[in-house]
Amino acid sequence: MKRVIFIMMVVLLLLTSIVGQANADELMEMFSLRITIEADEEVYQWKYDSPDYYEFQHQDRVLREGEAEDQVNNMNELVNVHEEASSETLAKRIKEEFPKLESMDIRWRNGDSELYTWRWKKNEPSVE
Repeated sequence: MKRVIFIMMVVLLLLTSIVGQANADELMEMFSLRITIEADEEVYQWKYDSPDYYEFQHQDRVLREGEAEDQVNNMNELVNVHEEASSETLAKRIKEEFPKLESMDIRWRNGDSELYTWRWKKNEPSVE
């Protein structure tokens, strides 16, 4: 009986350390993405917070979690943000799907918790 209790305690100890390591790894990879655009006189927003919060909004329609995941992933693939990206490049990519783009605001927090912001407005200089 003592052996069974000992084995159970060892298993619980191992599981606790594995879960603690997983939580630390998630924090290290944590990031967020916010994209807001105006096109065709309509407003669109995509939001992502690591590890699994997704939101997509178009006018009065709001999708969250699983319903929004495809929308957010598609926009993330389209813009493909990174530290060296320029506002002009990101706007050009968005125009592939939204040719009548009027403005964009992208905010991305990377795995090191550094915040990057790109803004673009038609007929105005870019803000990086």
